[in-house]
Amino acid sequence: MIYTLLALLLVYPEHPVPYPWQRCYDTVTEVLFYKNLDDGTIVIDLRPGGGLQLTGQSSDRHPLFGDNQDDQNSLFLFYTNCLGSMIYVIVPERVQLCPFCGRFIS
Repeated sequence: MIYTLLALLLVYPEHPVPYPWQRCYDTVTEVLFYKNLDDGTIVIDLRPGGGLQLTGQSSDRHPLFGDNQDDQNSLFLFYTNCLGSMIYVIVPERVQLCPFCGRFIS
């Protein structure tokens, strides 16, 4: 089920997401995430703008990622449970450390 969402985000990031997914944006943390309304699965998108072209989007790079994140059409997925429950995280390039807890990702 999650791979259908990822395929859509890779090919058509601006399109509405299909049910049971809901696109959400946290205005406090400025993080785009997706929630599965059926099973509660959370997918956090840490790509710049979440792969979307947001108006007023800052051009600042996330300190976790290097300078080669200009390609909006790349994404890498890992999962972690360091926030209390298992969540999936989309990042623009391969990472070795979790951006939330700093632990090594195997």
